[in-house]
Amino acid sequence: MTIFDKWISFDTNIYIFGIREDPTFPACVELLERIGELYVYVPRQIIRELKNNLRPDEVSELFGLFNQYSDLIRIDWKIIPFKLIERFQRLGCKLGDAVVAAHIEEQGVHALISENRHFLKEIPDLPFRVLNAAAALEEMSRFY
Repeated sequence: MTIFDKWISFDTNIYIFGIREDPTFPACVELLERIGELYVYVPRQIIRELKNNLRPDEVSELFGLFNQYSDLIRIDWKIIPFKLIERFQRLGCKLGDAVVAAHIEEQGVHALISENRHFLKEIPDLPFRVLNAAAALEEMSRFY
């Protein structure tokens, strides 16, 4: 199973580094440029974090990208039951990360692409794959 044939999610940091074309995170920039090759699930929590961390023009640019690939990108405004969030907090997730993880698990999302070391290394036994942007690109390159 690859990130091509299942729903995946980008953590907030992937969008921020990608939209700002951060030179220290070139893989995030490239991944965002290739978003039209993937099925991307965007949970409500990610949208909230993006609105809090991006300038209005960056939010507009990102939503323009979402609209461009509306057949591949699914934004979910649903509120997740707190009992699911609490489960991820017990695993060691901070509240925002727990909300994202609960959304992803509830929707059966295959993988989370993140530069968050907490997700990548510190939380064991997550019910979805966690890859950084470079690993996601490497997986994508095996099919081209």
